[in-house]
Amino acid sequence: MRLASKLTKKFVPFLEILKLKGSLVDVSTILVTGAFTGTTDQKIILAILSGAMIHSGGDIINDIYDIEIDRICKPKAPIPSGRMSIKTAWLYLTSIVGAALYISILLSRTYFILQITGILTGYILYSHPKFRFKDIPTLSIAIIALYFFLESLGVWSIYSPISKDALIVATYVFFLTFSLVFMKDFRDVKGDINSLPIMLGARRAAIVSSILCLIPLILLGALYIIYGWLIILIASLVFAGLISFCLRILLFDDPVSRGRELKNKMILALTIPNILIFALDKF
Repeated sequence: MRLASKLTKKFVPFLEILKLKGSLVDVSTILVTGAFTGTTDQKIILAILSGAMIHSGGDIINDIYDIEIDRICKPKAPIPSGRMSIKTAWLYLTSIVGAALYISILLSRTYFILQITGILTGYILYSHPKFRFKDIPTLSIAIIALYFFLESLGVWSIYSPISKDALIVATYVFFLTFSLVFMKDFRDVKGDINSLPIMLGARRAAIVSSILCLIPLILLGALYIIYGWLIILIASLVFAGLISFCLRILLFDDPVSRGRELKNKMILALTIPNILIFALDKF
């Protein structure tokens, strides 16, 4: 029992630092892109695995560079708590990214190149101390959205050449992400150097975030006009229902004290409609 307990304690930080909840966005991005290509197969599972690992690698490098900030807002996280050393985190990051890139080049050369581009923007420009675009609120969210834009194009390239339709779907993914991800910053107000709630104040930032929440409904409406799929209308209704929970916290409660709950509900609104489009497309 003691040996099992020791092994579990050593394993947990490696799982925890991956922040797999955030990888749901990769899953939904890849699935909705697959639905619009119309020709998905078992390769999409490998694409999800590769995309999730690249995303988790971004979280690891962010934790490495944010160790001082995380000592304030996330003291129990693997690195600031001392459960994982910086050296171990770098080795873990290298192995994850290496495996992800190996999978991506097997799937599509374009997917591989776009993942490299996503690493350069999402890892280096976003997190590296020389750049740290993550401290510029609008630009930081744009970089996150760009990563998923590139991921969508990469997945499309697995099944067919990048086309006008590929750009339409990837643009939808970009603005869906950009519109909602600002909500994640309410949780970390105490430790962030700069963010929308810090720049505008929590109440004004909540109003801006609430307005941005309407953009995905417009995008889904545009997709319905272009493609005429009933499942897009169903996804729109589901999104409206999910985003209403976020709006309730933003406008009628304290989004800072309920930041964790707000982020969780944001992830649901960001992912469930896309997953639903894929699932219903298979019936």
